[in-house]
Order: sequence, then structure tokens, then C-alpha cells
Amino acid sequence: MNATVRGAARSKMIWLNVALAAFSAIELASANLTTLFGPKVTAGILLAGSLLNVILRALTTQALAEKAP
Repeated sequence: MNATVRGAARSKMIWLNVALAAFSAIELASANLTTLFGPKVTAGILLAGSLLNVILRALTTQALAEKAP
């Protein structure tokens, strides 16, 4: 594995985006989360995740290759 891929595995932003993508895919595939939480809570979770992504991106100063052990 190269340094960028190893650094990506340690990146909080990458993991947040993976989690948001999975959450969104589950919702798009079967609306079970809307049924479980309601549409406002589901939308709020996705919005909060997106805002957290923006905040993490603004705070990130280190390249992925530099995060590699």
C-alpha cells in the first residue's frame, strides 16, 4: 500500500464520509431510517454529518501521505 492509502485509512474525514455515504445509501435503498427516526431526524443527521465534514476539512492541515505510519 502506498502512503496516501495508508493515510486515508487513518483519516477521520474519510471515515466520516464513508459513514455518511452508507447512511445515505441505506436511506435511499429502503427508507427504513425515515420510518424509524422520522424525516426531520433523518435529515438532521445527514445535515449534521455534512456540517461536521466541512468543519473537519477546514481544520485539516496534514496531507493523507503524511498521516501514514
